[in-house]
Amino acid sequence: MQDMRFIKRITPLLAMAVLVGCGDGADKPVAEAGAASEAAVVVPAEAVHVAAAASGGSAACLDAPAMRTVGNTWTITTDGQRDVNTVAELATYRGQSAYRTHTENSAGTVADAYGNVVDGVVHWYGSVMTQPAINESYNQPSFSVPADLPQDQTHSVSFDSITVQPGAEPFVMKLTNTVTYQGRERIETAFGAFDTCKMEFSTEGSMVPKTTWQQWIIASGKFAGLPLRMSNVQGTTQASSIEVSW
Repeated sequence: MQDMRFIKRITPLLAMAVLVGCGDGADKPVAEAGAASEAAVVVPAEAVHVAAAASGGSAACLDAPAMRTVGNTWTITTDGQRDVNTVAELATYRGQSAYRTHTENSAGTVADAYGNVVDGVVHWYGSVMTQPAINESYNQPSFSVPADLPQDQTHSVSFDSITVQPGAEPFVMKLTNTVTYQGRERIETAFGAFDTCKMEFSTEGSMVPKTTWQQWIIASGKFAGLPLRMSNVQGTTQASSIEVSW
């Protein structure tokens, strides 16, 4: 089965997800240490002060057009690992019109995630990993959530998560995923401040113990829709740099 740590990193990124372009070209804005603007997202997670920000729905974070524009790329570095993502094409994936987001990271993982926003609903259809091992994991029906959840609203959906590996019978798990939009939080750092949507995700099923994690997704500016922080039982991680092509 796929490494869920990898999937959680790219999920809100519709790569979902949350999560291209290499190099320091002038046409690629970069957020990194020393940049004293909204483009900066670098400080240890424990040094971040989080304060309440103005309220607003989750659409600014979950429905980011830049992440559904073919050719757009973004790179996120967290704990020294670079996740390089590109919106490769609008494709047909298991009968659904979906954007294929290709992700490669410095740990050697290569995968394609398929998702779309249809009539105000975010759909995550599945993903195909080609390295370090070949497997596919897809959802029937899709893992879906309204893009514009009001603050403190929870949405749950049940579906079959089907994993396919070469030479093996498909493995089916019945899962229930819950998403809660916990409101806006303004994360202030020594290098800038960001309005974010705090989202809580949980997954549980008959064969899977309940797993819960939180993500803080940037809500405005050129980095809207990209994850800034993630927290789970293993701790909290925060992006040390972000680079986008738009």
